[in-house]
Amino acid sequence: MSTKQKNQLFRTLEVPQTRKNKKTFDTSIRIDKVTTVEGSDKPLRIAQIAPPWLSVPPQNYGGTEAVISNLTEELVRQGHEVTLFASGDSQTNAELISYVDKGLIDAGFAWDNHSEADYHLINSFREIANNPEKYDVVHIHVSSTSDLHTLKLASQISVPHICTLHSRFPLDKREDFTGLADNYYLSFAQKTPMIAISERAKEDALESGFPVNIVEVVPHGLPDNHFLKKTVTERSHLAWVGKICRNKGTKYAIEAAVKAKRKILIAGVIDEYVPDSIDYFNEEVKPLLDKHPEYAEFIGSVNTAQRMKLLEGAYCFLNPIEWEEPFGLVMIEAMACGAPVISYKRGAANQLIKPGINGAFAASVDEMAELVESVGKNIDREKMVADTWDNYSVTRMAKRYVEEYEKVINTATANLRKSFDAIVVA
Repeated sequence: MSTKQKNQLFRTLEVPQTRKNKKTFDTSIRIDKVTTVEGSDKPLRIAQIAPPWLSVPPQNYGGTEAVISNLTEELVRQGHEVTLFASGDSQTNAELISYVDKGLIDAGFAWDNHSEADYHLINSFREIANNPEKYDVVHIHVSSTSDLHTLKLASQISVPHICTLHSRFPLDKREDFTGLADNYYLSFAQKTPMIAISERAKEDALESGFPVNIVEVVPHGLPDNHFLKKTVTERSHLAWVGKICRNKGTKYAIEAAVKAKRKILIAGVIDEYVPDSIDYFNEEVKPLLDKHPEYAEFIGSVNTAQRMKLLEGAYCFLNPIEWEEPFGLVMIEAMACGAPVISYKRGAANQLIKPGINGAFAASVDEMAELVESVGKNIDREKMVADTWDNYSVTRMAKRYVEEYEKVINTATANLRKSFDAIVVA
């Protein structure tokens, strides 16, 4: 099937869309030099395709959506023309195109309602397929099972594209992918240039057994206003932030705080669409909160400003993760706010934590409790914030993504030239 025929598949249904350009979204203040396609003096025209489950940025918890927002706003600041395909309640200085009014979770849809997610994704790609001249590159963000469909959809557009894997590949808690639909969608993985968000995430993807095309590792980055610019002398509480579930180790963070005799503030989201998370909170987390009110307090979900304030006052951030987490955005958020991280040695924590500089590793609850005082006293917090900026600023992240955009654009241009030359010779 020709590219023209493939693109024609997207033209069979007219779907209402909402276009917005919000110029009042508060971001930081730097304007950097525009990075352009090789041989061009024009800014890139970039389409960012976000999952539809949460707004961009998220109202409270949502690591993937926070990263998409950080990157999108930085690209706009640098002068690129960015179109963000996301839910209608998103806020951005880019052009916003939406097919759903609210993030699906806030609108009352469960995670397994893939048809609603498909509606957003199919129409986003249809818009690009119908108007390929408007875009130099498409950046796809994949974090949940429904997003696998984007690999198939991306194969049907003529615009160069790249994909960031925000979760462990192949994006599901199932142990096997043997269904015909699974194999069909995953067959497109080898044709899509993919970005991993950490070395550990890259290893997981390559070890998955599926033919994935990992072209680069690009860690997450934070905006200027996420980095502490003042001296905080009063730090007493410990902190834990995230989605309350077993693999995040919420229970162990509380147990470590109790043993260390320092109060921990738990800022978390209980996913009402995941029964295991509800049971975990009610059966294992809440009893500890009730038993040790002097050492543990649940403050519920927090937005970005509230999270930064919580972390700026934290003595340490406890991260007893129980899984191979592909990144862990909250770890660099804590470091940027001057709170060193004590973590189990799992997932990307191996890449993010530098013992003695920004935190420490613990092998158990007891060891985590024992490390609290020494880490809190001995880490140079100003140097930690500076080191985090050097490695995880949004400027650095955007620069690396633009380099990857250029590569796929230039590769597509070279391939097109070869095809044209072959036709001329023939």
